[in-house]
Amino acid sequence: MNSGIGKVSQYHKLFFPKACEYVVVLFASMPVPNINQTNELQVALQTLLPVSAGCGVQQVASEAEAFEYEEEGRHLANSVIKRRNEFISGRRCARMALNHIGQVSCALPTDSNGLPVWPSATIGSITHSRGLCCAVAASAEKMIYLGIDLEKTNRLSPRAMERVVHPLESAVIGDDQALASLLFSAKEAYFKAQFPIWGAQPNFKDIALQIEPDTQQLSVLEISTNLPAQLREVTLRMKFSYKFVRDYVVTLCWLEL
Repeated sequence: MNSGIGKVSQYHKLFFPKACEYVVVLFASMPVPNINQTNELQVALQTLLPVSAGCGVQQVASEAEAFEYEEEGRHLANSVIKRRNEFISGRRCARMALNHIGQVSCALPTDSNGLPVWPSATIGSITHSRGLCCAVAASAEKMIYLGIDLEKTNRLSPRAMERVVHPLESAVIGDDQALASLLFSAKEAYFKAQFPIWGAQPNFKDIALQIEPDTQQLSVLEISTNLPAQLREVTLRMKFSYKFVRDYVVTLCWLEL
């Protein structure tokens, strides 16, 4: 997720055109993440990821940073420091993840949808939330779908929860903000995973997920017929995993070849 006062993330705008106006984020004063949280998130991702994928985790700097590759930052020349630093940290995490799967560091420019252009024969995903950033990457010869999302567990208002939670999920979720944030995050990871191939723009309630706390996984309960039949079939085979790390939740969605 990309957080900012009075706006929603580029992924909310891209993947939730019908629902983004209802996503209410609580911007209470929050402590800056510390190195322990960063390390815990790194460990969490390493336990969740398939062995064929790599990850990178980093705190977002508060002081202005320079772009590592000039061509990456041209579209952000007039952006505020916070937005620039989130972008820089995201690309840095992406390069860490690529290094883990044997790729050399390189520029990761932005495509017309605002998404990273990954090196040939690789796929990946980037996310950040309230001072922390992480990314995952894998070889396209081993994995066909990959999405990640990171959220604060207190970010959804009751009104937003109503818009996010599917009727099939509501009995389990109730008014639990952390579980609703988990569902929000998992759905966003799914939408990020499928978009490069399908370009689908579903709503929150186009997919219902079941939380499986014993295994820290989720499974698909229902998929709307608004989505293409082939995508619905693929979605049923996708893997979902999650981990709560203090007051964050990180989720992954992927499908190996």
